[in-house]
Amino acid sequence: MYRTPSPDRITEYLRRLREDPQSVNAPDWRVDYPDGPWPVKVHQSGTRVSPEGPLARVLGGSVAVTAVRGPRTTLRRAVPSGGAMHPTEVYVLCAHTDRLWHVDPYRMELLALPADRPSRLLCVGLRLAPGAALPPVVLVLTSRFWKNFYKYGNFSFRLGAVDAGVVLGRVLRLAEAEFGTALVRTDFVDATVNAALGLDGRDESVYAVVGCGPVEADGAAGRVDPAPIEAPSVLERSRRVKRSLMFDFVQASAQVLPPDPVAFRAAPEVASRVGAVALPAAASVDLNDPRVIVRRRSGGRAFTGHPVDPATLSTVLCHAEAAGAQLRDRADPAVPDIRLFVAVHRVRGVPTGWYAYRPDLLAPAGRGPDPGLGPRLQEALFGSGVNAELAAFTVHVVASPRHGCRSARHYRTQQLAVGVAIEATVLAATAVDLGNHPFLGFDAGAVDAAYGLDGQDSGAQAQICVGAVHAGDEWEVAVRPR
Repeated sequence: MYRTPSPDRITEYLRRLREDPQSVNAPDWRVDYPDGPWPVKVHQSGTRVSPEGPLARVLGGSVAVTAVRGPRTTLRRAVPSGGAMHPTEVYVLCAHTDRLWHVDPYRMELLALPADRPSRLLCVGLRLAPGAALPPVVLVLTSRFWKNFYKYGNFSFRLGAVDAGVVLGRVLRLAEAEFGTALVRTDFVDATVNAALGLDGRDESVYAVVGCGPVEADGAAGRVDPAPIEAPSVLERSRRVKRSLMFDFVQASAQVLPPDPVAFRAAPEVASRVGAVALPAAASVDLNDPRVIVRRRSGGRAFTGHPVDPATLSTVLCHAEAAGAQLRDRADPAVPDIRLFVAVHRVRGVPTGWYAYRPDLLAPAGRGPDPGLGPRLQEALFGSGVNAELAAFTVHVVASPRHGCRSARHYRTQQLAVGVAIEATVLAATAVDLGNHPFLGFDAGAVDAAYGLDGQDSGAQAQICVGAVHAGDEWEVAVRPR
């Protein structure tokens, strides 16, 4: 993107990731599909065990490979990911034994890593006292950059953070249910936590830390199991891993914890009730139900245009809002606020138009009622593979562009929160038997203008089309255990 990156280019780069994502790669950027990475991080040899109990259920509902999809045999996981790249890796620290493991999502196994007392280094990275008590299980989420970069180039800085946020949202919800409580940290010292995992931060780096279960007074390791002497080797399918000066520069900048990590908190809004549409109570659905988790898939190419009931809309929005609230309650102050707006296409009794979501109502925003909404949304897409006009409604995740562009670290944390909202939206849509299709690449300026957000410190960060879909025409079979 630039011959010689410099700090003053970061703000412009981050702005363009949202406003003009098609411009962040060089004009001669090409994807070398035959030289792409494997869909999972592959280790050769090593000691492996199968996770059990609550940990197995958390990993099985989040990062596990759940099916093989044809006709080109794509590994399908329980969480959505841009281009099905799944760049997010998960590492497990068991505090009682002080052992570090990497999650093999294909075999659903834990691979032992040769870390010497990793809990000490993790405590330092989390800015805790060395030897401080940790939750019984700590999950560390990282992004392996080549998994996204080979296809999306410089745009993958944004996409990778959103992907990690999607996994974070799923892990947080499952961990809360399985372990009784969970805490999220994003304000750690990257280099130190990376060192605890045996990573250098150049090709893969930590994005979030999730503590699972209550911290116990005697939470330090009771017995220390001997770690492997040698690290299992990592195998790479690609013959050449490409690099970008701009991507590397911004990623390195994001690893520096800003002196003021406090997040942007939006001022409470008093929604005008003029023209507002009251929403019925949301239905009670279980987003941790394995049957819902494995059924989710992007169905944007198969929207039928059939209308849905207001209770269905209310259910999807309510659960997406709850996911954001859970993140704010369980995370450090560095995680910023997000808000939900919705473009209603085909919801019975709700005029077609643009709305801000409040827990009990839809408040008209910007253009308000707008019979031309469907074509406007379709024109705002950068591709024609999804017919957004035939969706029932489209959810937009809104956050502060100014706050996100303060630094690469602020931006990364903001996009994690965006990913959490996306995950809850698509899973809630699945729970009420609707298809869904999330987007990051769309004309954000046009959508902002439609909601009346242009000129304000708010902007659309993600878009999820939701609606009834035709039955799929692709076959799927379950992956059999090794």
